[in-house]
Amino acid sequence: MAHWHDTDPLQRYIGQDSTKVKVLEASQAPDGSVNAVLQGERFEKQIRTQMPDGSPAAARLYPILPPTTLQYPDFLKACTGCGKCIEACPEKILKAAHREYEVYDIHDAAGKATASFELGYCRPNCHRCAEVCETGAIPLLDLVQKRAVRTGWAQFNSRTCITQTDHVPCDACTRHCPHKAITPVEKNGLKIPRINTRLCTGCGACEFYCPARPKAIYVEGL
Repeated sequence: MAHWHDTDPLQRYIGQDSTKVKVLEASQAPDGSVNAVLQGERFEKQIRTQMPDGSPAAARLYPILPPTTLQYPDFLKACTGCGKCIEACPEKILKAAHREYEVYDIHDAAGKATASFELGYCRPNCHRCAEVCETGAIPLLDLVQKRAVRTGWAQFNSRTCITQTDHVPCDACTRHCPHKAITPVEKNGLKIPRINTRLCTGCGACEFYCPARPKAIYVEGL
C-alpha cells in the first residue's frame, strides 16, 4: 500500500509509466491523502535481489528496515549512513540502500541501511547492529523485546515453489522458521507453507533457506 499527500498523487508518482501500471485499489482520505495499491513492472519489481552466483533471489516492493526499527520516517531521519551496523552484522543481511526507499517517494536515502536475506537471516539472539548504532536509529532492545518486533512479513508464491514446479517435497521454510510461524498445508499432493502473520516477524529465515530461484517465500517490508 502506497500513501501520498499531493495535488494529483497517482499521476505524479506513476508519471509517464501509466500505461504499464494498473491501479488495483485507490481511496482518498478526508485530509486529501491517497492510498493506492498498484500493479506493474516498475512497482512489483522495485527491489530486485540476487544470489551471490547472480541468480534471482527475491523481488519485493517495500524495503526491509534493520531489526527493532519501527517507522521508516524516524529511522531515515536518525540514520546517518555511517555503515557501522552493516559492518557489524554477523549474518551480512544489512547493506547500503540504493533506490529502495524511493517507493516512499524518498530520494535522499541512498547509503542508509536496509536488509536483505541472500546471505543469512536476522537471528533472534543477535542485536549487534543496535549495539553499534550511535544515533538510536536502530534502538537497542533486550533480546526478548527484539524477538517481538516485526520488520516485515513473509509472502508466498506457489508458482515458484519447487513442490509445485518440480513436484518434489520441500519443507525448508517450515523447518527453519525460528518463530514457528509456518505450517505445512497440502496442495497438489505436496506440502506448501501457510504463514501465520501474527507470529511472523520478517526475520528472513524462510527466504534464506528457500531453495527456489527466484525465492518462493520472501519477506516484504512494512
